[in-house]
Amino acid sequence: MSHVAQIPSPATEAADRPGSDPNWHPRFMPCAVCLRPARGFGFFNPNTPRPREHRWFCSMPCQGLFAMRFRKGLTMIGMTDEERLAIALVMKRLGQTMDQIGWSKRLCDLNETDVTALIEEVLEGYGAEMSRIAKSQEVPF
Repeated sequence: MSHVAQIPSPATEAADRPGSDPNWHPRFMPCAVCLRPARGFGFFNPNTPRPREHRWFCSMPCQGLFAMRFRKGLTMIGMTDEERLAIALVMKRLGQTMDQIGWSKRLCDLNETDVTALIEEVLEGYGAEMSRIAKSQEVPF
């Protein structure tokens, strides 16, 4: 931008990649660790050719956990020990919700409100537990 006249400079293409660059902000993307909305913390593998796959995170602890696992060569596709622990901890919250609904009801007999409550409890609980686990571990840098 020219500070003299406040006129924006025209966009120029980079020599190594034709076309315009995509927006960098992870709007409407979930966190790669806990599935909360991403807030601008990102990661990509610099060793891969362009276009690179970007991963987005909601916080520095989630980004640090992913980076630590990436450096160790572990993928985020399979079930990790942290994910198994988070699922086990969510079971307690799910049990409390089922106590309120009633254990005698079959799943097909639940109304929309009950099903929504179950889904929200599982998703919120899983995200909260993964966040708690990510914050409890030391960031590798």
